[in-house]
Amino acid sequence: MANKRKRTPKEAPNDNLPSQKRSKKETPVPNGSTTKTKASKVQEKPAPFTEHPTVEDRKRELALYTQLGSEDQNERIEAASIIIAGLLEGDGVEEPTLFRHLAGRLFRGLASGRNASRLGFSLVLTEILGQLFGEKYLAGSKYTGLTFDKVLGILVEKTDAGGSGNGQEERDHYFGQLFGIECFVRAGILFTDKSRWEAVLNLVLKLSQKKSWLKSQCGWIIVQAISQTDVELAEETLQRLTDEGVAKTPEGVGIWIAALDRFPDMKVPKQPWRSPLEAGSLTSLPAVLKDSGRDTSNDQAGNKKQKQGNWTAQLHFVWNLILAHFLKLGEKDKSDAAEQFKQFWKRVVDEGFFSKTSSDSQKFSGFMIFQRMLEGAAGQTFIVESVFSQNLMTCLMNQAAKEDRYLHRAAIKALKGIEATVERDPSLLPTILRQLLSHSGVYNFDQRTNTKTVDKILQHATPETIKKVLKTLQLKDFSKSGLDETKYYQSLSSYLFRLSSVPSDEESTSSVSVPGSAIEVLTELAYSNQSVPASIKEALRTKTTSAFAKLVKRPEDFGHLCGAILSIKTDLDPEDEIGGAVLEAYEKLKDLLDPAKDTKDTKAPRQALALLYAVAILQFYNEDPDVMNLLEELEECYDKLAGDEDIQGGEGIAEFLVEILLAMVARPSSLMRQVSQQVFEAFTNLMSPEAIKLLTDPLVAEESAKGQQALFSTEDEDMANAEGSDDEHDHEEDGSDEELDSDVEIVNLEEAGSDDEPSDNDSDDENDDDDEEEPESENQEALDALDTALAEALGSHRLDQDADAPDTSDESDMSDSEMMEVDAKLAEIFKHRAKAANTNKKKEKKDAKETVINFKHRVLDLLAIFIKKEAAVANPLAFEVLLPLLELIRTTTTKPLANKACEMINNFSKSLKKAKSNFGDINEEQVDELVVTFQEVHLEAPKDGSHAFAKAASTASLAIASVLVAREKTDEVFELYADSQLKWFKGEVKIQPAFFSDWLNWCQSHASASAAAATTIQE
Repeated sequence: MANKRKRTPKEAPNDNLPSQKRSKKETPVPNGSTTKTKASKVQEKPAPFTEHPTVEDRKRELALYTQLGSEDQNERIEAASIIIAGLLEGDGVEEPTLFRHLAGRLFRGLASGRNASRLGFSLVLTEILGQLFGEKYLAGSKYTGLTFDKVLGILVEKTDAGGSGNGQEERDHYFGQLFGIECFVRAGILFTDKSRWEAVLNLVLKLSQKKSWLKSQCGWIIVQAISQTDVELAEETLQRLTDEGVAKTPEGVGIWIAALDRFPDMKVPKQPWRSPLEAGSLTSLPAVLKDSGRDTSNDQAGNKKQKQGNWTAQLHFVWNLILAHFLKLGEKDKSDAAEQFKQFWKRVVDEGFFSKTSSDSQKFSGFMIFQRMLEGAAGQTFIVESVFSQNLMTCLMNQAAKEDRYLHRAAIKALKGIEATVERDPSLLPTILRQLLSHSGVYNFDQRTNTKTVDKILQHATPETIKKVLKTLQLKDFSKSGLDETKYYQSLSSYLFRLSSVPSDEESTSSVSVPGSAIEVLTELAYSNQSVPASIKEALRTKTTSAFAKLVKRPEDFGHLCGAILSIKTDLDPEDEIGGAVLEAYEKLKDLLDPAKDTKDTKAPRQALALLYAVAILQFYNEDPDVMNLLEELEECYDKLAGDEDIQGGEGIAEFLVEILLAMVARPSSLMRQVSQQVFEAFTNLMSPEAIKLLTDPLVAEESAKGQQALFSTEDEDMANAEGSDDEHDHEEDGSDEELDSDVEIVNLEEAGSDDEPSDNDSDDENDDDDEEEPESENQEALDALDTALAEALGSHRLDQDADAPDTSDESDMSDSEMMEVDAKLAEIFKHRAKAANTNKKKEKKDAKETVINFKHRVLDLLAIFIKKEAAVANPLAFEVLLPLLELIRTTTTKPLANKACEMINNFSKSLKKAKSNFGDINEEQVDELVVTFQEVHLEAPKDGSHAFAKAASTASLAIASVLVAREKTDEVFELYADSQLKWFKGEVKIQPAFFSDWLNWCQSHASASAAAATTIQE
């Protein structure tokens, strides 16, 4: 006995056991304190329990059994190992000692509801029962007095509820007996002797009759036992259950399925069924399973009629067995399994749990069954296809649609289960999508349920599934969607828009792309598909433009946008001026996308120019009137980029690009903003001083109507200069005011100034047209109202209303008092008219100011990109943005603009610190220019006394100083700071003290670094 290996107790099969290797353990003692013991030493040589324990022994026992009931799994396992070793290791304790622990501690402890006592005590009991009646059979050799019947009797005795306890104590005792029976089953000792199983089965059946809420637990114990028995005993068990009336219960169905899955050819009772899942049993099975989700905790025992209970969130174990049965069947014959499951689901679940006569509790259980089937489908599409049945989908959509529906939360949870299933297994997306949008679902599922279920699952489309997904979304006949044509295309465009927003999988080796495939279909619908009504195409084009805006944000999806533009079927006349220009743009776009012509230096600029060409072609199809000007400017950029071997010397290309980009950012379009930023980022290294000046000039424009005119009337002035005639020039200027309104209207103030994500309605041409028509309609309404008011006051009418006017020939002249009354009315009318005109002027001024401010925001976005890239490589040109930024901070009346400019100067300083190794690349001429810029910054610093401006000026000054000092211009730097400080000291200028304290801190930092470097050299 002593040479046999010690067995380590294990938790229930579902528990994940951690390593038992622990250095120290705090063992609780009765007074609530803890004593540290070395668990490893105790396990090596645990002290055996004695028949007559001392006080210290009893304290030790109490501490161990207290730890055995701990909620911490590791502590339970450790205590169980010590107790088992103390009782059975070596020669083991004497029989009275073991009996005392079984009766007085372990079986009795099962009835305790303290913490996790039942789990810990079950752990020890399972191990002890296994050694007593299992392979070692200690009950036959050493503990002969502890027979199986006697030990089972101890369990019954110690867990007998009696009749004196309250409800909670009664529940504790019943659960204790349940756990004790399960210990016998898990110990694997019941089937070496047939009488043992008969005794336990009798006890289980007796216990199941005590309370109806114990039936499912008792049924699960029998299911576990069936997995250990032989076929003969399994047959006898099923016969006994039939005699007891258990067969036609949810527990009986589960037991039958478990037995038949283990022994397919076993003999089963003729009644009530051969197999509960065969076709012949599906008539009576729904009635048996419909109440499997009922909370019967308040039902009465015995054969009394049971009342309707509340539903419970715990799903009956029979559904797990049903799912496992069909999954196993599907591995053998998928078509047969699919047909059987379809029939089962339709007749049992769909017609049983979701019929019109089903109760709310049954529908609630049905939703849980639905979720369980989806979770456990394990890639078996035949299960997923069948569970979206007609009645279930109707109930699901109705309950999810409104929050006041009784099962709304259950329906929402079911929808989240659908989302989780697709996220876990994206290959199921086409199958689930097909069920939601067709078959038993509806095409506009999200609108019907007021959720974003379809929207969310589309995010999990993959290159492998996108083809099937698009096939499901595109219907050959829109009437099959159950929607009118307009709503069908609205839903379809929304789905395609979501797919086009799915990020590309960079690790995928597939040539197919989810966003690329989606955007091509969306573009085809909006521009090429002749079957789409013209009235709908405008909305589709708006959605397409918004999709392009999202694509442009992701550089990896650049090619998809260009590919979608190229996929538009063209029917243009090459002889026509515009048609020929667009066809030529197509050819140049294809040329720019040719990877064979890319070099290290030209790849990014060529892609950026290709993006501009794609946008220009898109503008042509969107009927933009300025598209020809854009194409001409792009042609010049293309020629310069293609004609110069060294693109760094491409004279004039930067200026052309900046002009184009400024025109784009002025538009109320998220696509234009995103494209302009992407293109500008690719060309930052090609910027020239003239191009930077074009970018920074708008920053100093007045934030008023005058500033608006200065920014947006350039085109008119250029046209006037081109005429070459003073008279014509004057004529153009006279007409510029008329055209100014049109230029102003194209700027959507809210969108141009917003830094938020682009909305689906960005660059909506219809909205632009409506905006242009609004002032005219408003003016006409105001004039009509004035005419009406004057007619009422004077008793007259307009000349064009003679036919409708009453005859006033007999009316006498007005008296003086009547004349005075008319004068008062007229004064009041014109007073209101003047007030309304004044209000309109204020609105126009406000709109003009917002237009200028929003345009400056867009310009700052471009400059921020330039600073981020070029300051990090110490490009001397980057320093030219500092003065305009300081001037903007000083002159603007808008705090967000000033804050943005301050942040950009701070970012400039941070980026410059990364470029110290590049300071040596700045030539002498550029260093001299930096000295001039440095001086101008010091001249700018006294012009504003605010702390924010002083901080920005100091940061800009120190950034330039760091370069000049590195290029041996230290004397010039110190002289200028000294000169500025002297002027400040004499009161000649007003500068914040922080300007000089920052300089002193900077000097201190450099001095410390120099001293440390000198020390290192000496050492």
